[in-house]
Amino acid sequence: MIVRNEERNLPRCLGSVRGLCDELILVDTGSTDRTKEIAASFGAKIVDFAWIDDFSAARNVALDHATGHYVLWLDADDVLEPADNRKLTDLLQTLQPDSRAAYVLRCACDTAEGGQLIVDQPRLFPNHETIRWERRVHEVINPALYRMGCEIRWTDIVVRHTGYANPVLHEQKRQRNLLLLQRELAERPNDPFVYYYLGTLAFEREQWLEALGYYTISLAKWGRTESIACKLFAMIAWANQLLLRYEESMRVCNEGLQYFPDDGELWFRKAVALRYLLRTTEAEICWRRVLKLGRPQSFYNVDPGVYGHLTRHNLALIAEERGDNAEARIHWLAILAECPRHTEALLRLNPVEP
Repeated sequence: MIVRNEERNLPRCLGSVRGLCDELILVDTGSTDRTKEIAASFGAKIVDFAWIDDFSAARNVALDHATGHYVLWLDADDVLEPADNRKLTDLLQTLQPDSRAAYVLRCACDTAEGGQLIVDQPRLFPNHETIRWERRVHEVINPALYRMGCEIRWTDIVVRHTGYANPVLHEQKRQRNLLLLQRELAERPNDPFVYYYLGTLAFEREQWLEALGYYTISLAKWGRTESIACKLFAMIAWANQLLLRYEESMRVCNEGLQYFPDDGELWFRKAVALRYLLRTTEAEICWRRVLKLGRPQSFYNVDPGVYGHLTRHNLALIAEERGDNAEARIHWLAILAECPRHTEALLRLNPVEP
């Protein structure tokens, strides 16, 4: 782990993984609170490292001090729920010292709006001198795993990331990341990942045209067939929708679906465009198709609601419009099963008398 001033998060995080690992290494980049004292109480080895605006550099210091055969990485605002702790415990017992397998855990990021974004990340991998982090921000270990020939194995183990639930802290992280990405762009002007993340920051700030520009550049540098291209097609389509360019949005979705015919997010975005173009029957066909698709195994984030309550919400409204209240009720009930506090579903199923 790398930490700084995490006295509020650290006890919960370390408590959720107590006893899982043979050693606990915390690289502290300048804490002025009780972070190191708390870490020591959990038996952590604490390494001081002056912050140099480079997440990879700090994470690699942690790797330099690891002595086990395998490495598990966490952030201080991560939590492993008991059921996932048990799953991970079982997995750790199967690891072989000479294995070249890396394991993907699902990171569920809580949002300020009460939802989640899901991103799959290689969180458990062999401890080898050639496996090191890359990039100043939004650091990645994947390229090093690929170069070593690691087999990527997917799991259903979930790590909850709570750091985005606080909107004030989230905005502070955005500002920090923007500065680091601008430095990264100067150092790596041809890196499509930098443009992708700059696009994401612009999108989060509701600067749709700027986001569209960055995403378009990223897609051009990646090419249409790379796995991340389906995410870029979806984000370009979404930005066009927010700019009220529905025909262009649908064109982008159709192009993306030529390369990724089973991508649920692209079908969802196409349905939205069709709905705004008053082609409701075609939109309904697309949303029904989404419900038959599963979330892909990929290293980019996606709102899981696309494969559930978000799609069902649209189908429920369409069903009501044509007077099919029975089908609408099926969707509202399914939404509540997924999101028990969904306000609109509660109101539709239990209307308030005037």
